[in-house]
Amino acid sequence: MDPNIMLHAGTVTHQHVLPEGYHCAVTWGIPFDYGGMTSAMLRRSRAFVTEGGQHVDVLTFDFQPDYPDIACELEVNGELIAGMELRNLWDELRDLPDSDLRRASSASRVKGEFHPIDPGAGETEVFAGERRRRLRYETTGAAVLQIDYLRADGSIFVSDRRDVTERGTEGGRLVTLCDSEGTPLASWNQMWPLYLFWLDVVVSGRETFMIVDSKSTANFITRYRRPNVITMHLVHNSHMAAGEQPPHGELSRVRRYTFERLSSFDAVIFLTAAQKRDVDEVHSSGAPTSVVPNSTELVAFDPGQERDPAVGVMLASLNGRKRVQHAIKALGAARDLGADCSLTVFGDGPDRKKLAQLVEELVLTTSVHLPGFSETARKNLWSASFTLLTSTTEGLPLVLLEAMSGGCLPIAYDIPYGPADLIEDGVNGFLVRQGDIAGVAQSIVKIASSSAEELGVMREAARRTAERFSDSAVTARWGQEMHRAVDRKLEAAVDPS
Repeated sequence: MDPNIMLHAGTVTHQHVLPEGYHCAVTWGIPFDYGGMTSAMLRRSRAFVTEGGQHVDVLTFDFQPDYPDIACELEVNGELIAGMELRNLWDELRDLPDSDLRRASSASRVKGEFHPIDPGAGETEVFAGERRRRLRYETTGAAVLQIDYLRADGSIFVSDRRDVTERGTEGGRLVTLCDSEGTPLASWNQMWPLYLFWLDVVVSGRETFMIVDSKSTANFITRYRRPNVITMHLVHNSHMAAGEQPPHGELSRVRRYTFERLSSFDAVIFLTAAQKRDVDEVHSSGAPTSVVPNSTELVAFDPGQERDPAVGVMLASLNGRKRVQHAIKALGAARDLGADCSLTVFGDGPDRKKLAQLVEELVLTTSVHLPGFSETARKNLWSASFTLLTSTTEGLPLVLLEAMSGGCLPIAYDIPYGPADLIEDGVNGFLVRQGDIAGVAQSIVKIASSSAEELGVMREAARRTAERFSDSAVTARWGQEMHRAVDRKLEAAVDPS
């Protein structure tokens, strides 16, 4: 490999702590009610612009016909700023000129034949007056057998057929890229070569720093090895299966493929030293691992701010991993112990109905509130007295940093990973043995019954903790890891042994 075509180490100045080059964040998509991982990714990208002086593209791969609307909403909410761009595979493939499309190469020995869906036989999806996709279903309507993605003029730019083995029965896959006339240019029996083709178009030979945030995109980025691209996989959450104890427990099913190939990345980044240590011991296989935490907004903070010590706010998806039912039960137990406390849980998810029923069963309808997802929910943290984290696993919980920045005291299960890296029990919050609902209740009572002076001291300590995770400090850490990754890649090219 010729090192002359690879990334150069560059220089660091007081203005630009990040190396010069094309910077992008890779995630699967931006859901409407996005959670901590997406929030952290967007915040890091903004910091790369404001603190690192670099433009950042956010690259997405899911099909949503309204990505321009999503980008507009993110801009209005301040999540997407000047210097950032939200880009989507399907939106851009739809408009690629034939000169770019012809750069794609078919796989060898492709199985199956391209057959576009007859316009009269399929179901055509229309969005904002334009045809976007045509779908062909299995006879019973239970499964989609083919999706043809359409340009504005109705021509096919990608066909995804899923009944290759036997027509009419789900099995096998044929993905076909077509030119502006709908003529096939390249075909594959998997989807990931199409993803990598688009990445090559986006990168366009530039020196690139690519941070891979989501688990699903990490799977196919393990195959994306380019001399001019530094790939860095940021592991946002625990790599362990539910209920497994690190470091020797079973890997999460959705992470297994990537963790068996960690050395495919130029850097693997963890949010905590504890998780890096566990992975190095069991799973790294020589992968270059490092630690870079999430950053947080340092909001205006007044330790003497008046706030009701018994008011709690929690931000969490309403799903099994977050165990919000533990928080609700703990609030009820704290009230039974005499604390006149309340809890508002912002978030949505599959467990919403079940949690609402639990609130009614425990007669907590006046003290536990489930208002749903709110784009401004985190602002409520900074007027609350405490927040709860009852998850089974985390990475470095951004919600704890956000709360502590504004002096909101965290009460968290001591789970892998994250809470113990932030909370010094009884000093800037409370750490509780995992699953100990009574312990959470006692911590709520402790906060609710403490004096304003006592709580003020703890809130100042929480704020000092958050200050260690400022945008400028964390961006500088990213810059260091990027330069180290470049050095490693250059050394490997010069001496492959």
